Amino acid sequence: MTTKNLSRSWLSILGLSITMALAGCTGVVNIPAPDTTPLQSPYSANTNNEASNAVDFTQCPSFNPKNNLCTMQYDPVCVTIKTKSEINYRTAGNACSACGTPEASGYVKGECS
Repeated sequence: MTTKNLSRSWLSILGLSITMALAGCTGVVNIPAPDTTPLQSPYSANTNNEASNAVDFTQCPSFNPKNNLCTMQYDPVCVTIKTKSEINYRTAGNACSACGTPEASGYVKGECS
């Protein structure tokens, strides 16, 4: 094979590779980025979330660490934590993570105030 034929072969392969690479890019769909703004619940504007939403209180199931696998979805809830001497409230990222401790008794939708 001559040098002239060899260089033509390499140029043909290079040209074919570039054409295939560029043709593959034309089918890419432009998908906009998702909106990651947290959703506002109707209870998050409440000033006294613990008492005013007592009707909407959801009891936590019995605590079992083996069955407590939660997603990272942000949908805040106000958790009631009962210890021997007092009751406290804290905001959790979602209902699943709210019931992730044995001290949690239940929750209401929205952040604690």
